[in-house]
Amino acid sequence: MSSRRNKILGSVAGSGAVAVRGAAEALFSAAGKGLLDEGAREGLRRAMVENTTAVVDVFAPGLSLGAQATAKIIVDQGGKQAGALVAQQVGQAALTDGASAAVARTLAREVMKTAGREVLKGAGKAAGIGFVIDGAFGAYEGVTAYQRGQMTKKEAITHAAQEASTGAVATGAGVLLAAGLVAVTGGAAAPLVFAVGAGGAIGAKQILRRFVGRVSSKIQIRPVPDGSQVG
Repeated sequence: MSSRRNKILGSVAGSGAVAVRGAAEALFSAAGKGLLDEGAREGLRRAMVENTTAVVDVFAPGLSLGAQATAKIIVDQGGKQAGALVAQQVGQAALTDGASAAVARTLAREVMKTAGREVLKGAGKAAGIGFVIDGAFGAYEGVTAYQRGQMTKKEAITHAAQEASTGAVATGAGVLLAAGLVAVTGGAAAPLVFAVGAGGAIGAKQILRRFVGRVSSKIQIRPVPDGSQVG
């Protein structure tokens, strides 16, 4: 994929990840903080950020330079809204002085449900945008290849559909990866969340394209009686 296309895909996933950061932090407060000790959380966070940032630097050079400004805009507009939806229930739990363990568990479950829905909603929105963007790129590539005689009409349509579907999966996966990291390791600065979301989406897209390409090539190559193969 081109660097420009990777930057667009990464920006969508990174921005989506920052938008659900508040909800992911609520998940951490409700349950995630008990999964790992501080040392393990820091190690996981460092490894994830380093790996996803490396992916961004290789496949979308320059994207990380604008991550901080972009993330600040998104968190101001969207992140606070996502966090506000769960803040009321978190506040209820905090204000219930002397509440029984059963009541506390019920409140925690409600917080997790609300926050989880917000994360999935954010991932779904990013996936929808990724579907449209990569579908447009795929359609352009398919039409161009068809005009040059490099693809049949059916192959061009299939290519566009594959690009759209893998773009949707990749952007959604990037948001979920970043949200999952925050839910397990705790709060992280917006630029770091942006980098994890962007790198996760770009990396997922690369893997999916290789996998889909490998499967397509196996389908197109079929044996013939004389032992040779045709595409």
